[in-house]
Amino acid sequence: MPPLQRLDEAFGVRPGTQSNRRVLRTYKWIQFKGHEEVTEFDEQHFAAEGIFSQNSSQGHKEYQDRLRTIHLRKEGLDKAQIAAALGRSERFVAKWWQKENKEIPRPWGVHEYLTKDMGRNSNGVGATNGATMVEDSVQDTATWWRDVEVKRKFADDPVIYEEILQNTEWKASNARTRDFATGAYHLKYDQRGNIRWEGHQNGKYQPGLSPATDKILQKLFAEYGIADRTSGIITNWYPDGQGNLGSHRHDCWTALFSFGHERILTIDNTPLLMQDGDLCIFGTQRHGVPIMPEITEGRITLVVFFYPNDMQKKGMWQTITDPETMTTSPAFGRMLHDQHLNLQNEKELLTPQFEKELLALQVLGFSSSDAMVALRSAQGDVDRAAELLLLSGAAPEMTLEAPKERNPPFGGRFQRRRVGAVSPGHGTSSASTDVPPTEEDDEQLARRLQEEVEASGAMSDAEVAALAMQLDELDGFADPSLLAAQFQEYDEKFTMDDAEKWNGHGDLMHSPFSREHLSLEKMDPVTLYSVGHGDMLEKDFWEMLQCHSIRVLYDIRPTDYRGEFHSRHQRFSIASLRGQCRARGVFFKSMPIGRESAYGTLAHVRSDEGRHTLVELAWQAKRKRTAFLGSEELWKDDNRQVIAEELVKAGHEVQHVRSDGSTEKHLPGIQYPDWLLREEDRLKLLEKKRQAGEAGEKVHKSRLERSSEAVAARLARPTDELDAMTELRLAANQRELVVAQRKLARYQRLADEKGLLANKVLKNVPEWVREDALKQAQWVAAKKKEKADAEGVKEDLEKECWR
Repeated sequence: MPPLQRLDEAFGVRPGTQSNRRVLRTYKWIQFKGHEEVTEFDEQHFAAEGIFSQNSSQGHKEYQDRLRTIHLRKEGLDKAQIAAALGRSERFVAKWWQKENKEIPRPWGVHEYLTKDMGRNSNGVGATNGATMVEDSVQDTATWWRDVEVKRKFADDPVIYEEILQNTEWKASNARTRDFATGAYHLKYDQRGNIRWEGHQNGKYQPGLSPATDKILQKLFAEYGIADRTSGIITNWYPDGQGNLGSHRHDCWTALFSFGHERILTIDNTPLLMQDGDLCIFGTQRHGVPIMPEITEGRITLVVFFYPNDMQKKGMWQTITDPETMTTSPAFGRMLHDQHLNLQNEKELLTPQFEKELLALQVLGFSSSDAMVALRSAQGDVDRAAELLLLSGAAPEMTLEAPKERNPPFGGRFQRRRVGAVSPGHGTSSASTDVPPTEEDDEQLARRLQEEVEASGAMSDAEVAALAMQLDELDGFADPSLLAAQFQEYDEKFTMDDAEKWNGHGDLMHSPFSREHLSLEKMDPVTLYSVGHGDMLEKDFWEMLQCHSIRVLYDIRPTDYRGEFHSRHQRFSIASLRGQCRARGVFFKSMPIGRESAYGTLAHVRSDEGRHTLVELAWQAKRKRTAFLGSEELWKDDNRQVIAEELVKAGHEVQHVRSDGSTEKHLPGIQYPDWLLREEDRLKLLEKKRQAGEAGEKVHKSRLERSSEAVAARLARPTDELDAMTELRLAANQRELVVAQRKLARYQRLADEKGLLANKVLKNVPEWVREDALKQAQWVAAKKKEKADAEGVKEDLEKECWR
């Protein structure tokens, strides 16, 4: 069993690999902003199909091969066979094949969630898209990894593109990123704090939408045996070459069909040109659809998510998942919940021995619930049950005999009233319930009722008023508009409960369903705490939080225009606080509000990101003691007063915690200080100056600062040395990783420029950071040249004017 050929080698996309290549297509494509690439696709590319190996990086390849040694050993292969299959030495196999999956160390670049078993644990934590784990599911770490399989013209039917295009309800899809540790989703926002949307349209595939596609899916399920392990089918529409999908990875396996115009599918940065009807099956490899400026026609992908085992999903042809979150559809969940309740009621009500009697009473016009209660009281005697129903309607105050039940009465208020009407009276003896009713009892009961009516005479005014109120109340219960309002209230409550289902990882509002139904004003009132660190010591800061049993801490401190946060004290940096919270069992999350690129706190809090942060704070506070963190010790000097004001206006309570542990309740309607009110205008002006190259004016140092003594003093101070790889590993998601990489590149550029006078020096610098530093240096040099040329032209014009 020789090792598989690599995907990039088989499809001939490596330049210079062959001298006599016959190029059939040449395309420009852009996967990442500012990185345009050109690829030539030859005959070999379109002829190649089958199974190929492909990995995101050398670290992924190393980790995958280590896991495969264990898997192949369990399959019965010996050491030599495993070495031949993997293309590795027997020494490599001997090192890993006797270990367990959890003992395999994770190389750099392999995200932590890819080392976990598939499926969620009892706390809802785990990197899966919500599919149900069954008893015989294979969920070990090795199941993440699968080779790439390509089948050309698997679905060779030209009508599929138009059928799907015309019959699908398309909508925009928001951009997301994954948490490196848990695999949970984070929303992507633009610089202003608004949701960033993907460059394609998204839709749900339903049976019957395209008859030709239904046949192709049946063929796929039959050949690969995945009909019972799919977790969702979605469609993506790319109207032209500008339509794109960012590079990402799924936590399940994927079968992807391409219909319409040919487009590039990148798999671990290897471009695969997919044509109409092609099928590509892959595992957790990173993939995406880049921008192709030369393409003017549309393309649709039909994506089938499935698992490499028997993870069952009932109702595969029903749209039971949300294609953006791949969690169970709330609407479908409610349908199953209601069906379960109905089955319970039917099981309780429609007892086999009462079915005929129940039907007879319903024919007479009685409701099934009232008829069932009467049948129980009459122990199945339909005549007596009918008489009891008539009597209970004539005399509401009458009490009838009913057997005792363990469960409380079911149904609404009116149904419980009827149950009360036929429940045992206070004066009823236990013996009376044991003796079955007889005709003599019925006669005595009728005679007693007649005597009571004859003896009652006229009713008093109070009795008439009470009876009128009771009748009005009964009429109110029967009012269709009130019933509809009550059902709508129940439905909204169920909807809110569904929208609040979240395990605390990632972003609460990443789900479109949550964004549609959750708002700060509709959530239950909660109490939150506002804290600020100022110049406090770490010990004092945590004593202040412990005074109020804070278990959740949200860091809302603003960042600069680069997305970086600068703390006055290292002990309150984001990395330090994250470690301190982890050591104390406190949940920590950084969600900055008020960054410069969003024009400050007041503007940022009005954006999507600001509103989502407030909702998430309220969600956390409903479950645990939650605080949000600012930079200043006094809340009136901090931007967190805006967060407190918005929460209080929405009906929640905010307590500002002082350094001594005492609290101050936030009262609505405060007057913001001038520095907050003018912040938006100031930052907009600063942005314009920065774009014009005027914001970073070089500071002219004095003669004293440039003296040899000052330079010697600077050289005597120890240099702040940073480990670049450690800084990169601290990034929790792709957004933080991009910010960290850009920051390290700037540190490296400044260190190269200043040499021994640099404030920060990097060690263990990866090659791509050095490349980014070089690009930054070239960009800065070009901007300086442009500015110098512009100033030269301006001086020449001034001279001409003076002449």
